[in-house]
Amino acid sequence: METPVYSAKEFASLFGISKSTLLKLETDGTLPQPRMDNGIRTYMSHDIQEYLKRLGKPPLVEMRRRQIFLNFKGGTGKTSISAFYAFRLAELGMNVLMIDLDPQGHLTQCLGIDHSSFDATLYNVLIERMDIRDVVIDTRMKNLKLIPANLDLSPVELSLTSMNARELRLRKSLAPIQDEYDVIVMDASPSIGLLNLNGILASNELFVPVLADFLSYHGLKILFETLTTIEDDFDFLLDNIYIFLNHFNASHNICLRSKEALERHYSGYLMKTIIRQDTKIAEAASMGMPIHQYAPTNRGALDINSFIREIFPNLPIAF
Repeated sequence: METPVYSAKEFASLFGISKSTLLKLETDGTLPQPRMDNGIRTYMSHDIQEYLKRLGKPPLVEMRRRQIFLNFKGGTGKTSISAFYAFRLAELGMNVLMIDLDPQGHLTQCLGIDHSSFDATLYNVLIERMDIRDVVIDTRMKNLKLIPANLDLSPVELSLTSMNARELRLRKSLAPIQDEYDVIVMDASPSIGLLNLNGILASNELFVPVLADFLSYHGLKILFETLTTIEDDFDFLLDNIYIFLNHFNASHNICLRSKEALERHYSGYLMKTIIRQDTKIAEAASMGMPIHQYAPTNRGALDINSFIREIFPNLPIAF
């Protein structure tokens, strides 16, 4: 992952103004003076919120959101989409915290971060009561942070079993810092265990990626049955549940039939945005690069843009 840098023209377009207007507002003091790199104006993603405020525009988000990507079925492309989604939110100016809930550390690796390069994970927070701030690491973006994972997280399920309030430990651990972030994005392993239960109960929104096949469709039934049990046992209700199709190929009849089944039975949760099949997404993930840096004009990047517009319909920036 590289540090994203905007040119003056690109930055101005985010706010719906021309480059000349941007320069004029910087000259008269309405907007801050930009960084200069060899005589060229440069802008960073963490500048966006200050510029919105100076321009009298609404803030990026109306409420802080805690989101978890989860599906009990593996192979749905959940991790790459959650990583690239979180990166894009940060690239658009939001303060984002990513949390890797999978001991395999795939979310961590998707952003090009060596999952063996740190000593603490959520295990130290949930089991050893380490301050959660001490496991948050920086990325190359000032407004994108990560709680990484590696195999050191593996014993957490067994260790949680005998602990009091074991299901709510992540929610309590996040409480002191959650207002520092516009969005918290969690990526969970494809299972229902105590760590994922902690993730659900610490979230207010659930994203469920599904493939356009009937195994994924069947998995939804199990997931919703589990959520009903969680709601009853913990008097807990998610604000939103979003189901979205991933790796979709409209030329395949099975995809179309599966989409129709989802529309018929899960219309209240199914997103309009579809993430189309795109080999560039897999290539980007394998190289530890977000799709918006690896192939920013490819269909995968464009679909994630549409995905964000559907989740955040009132964003005061253009992209």
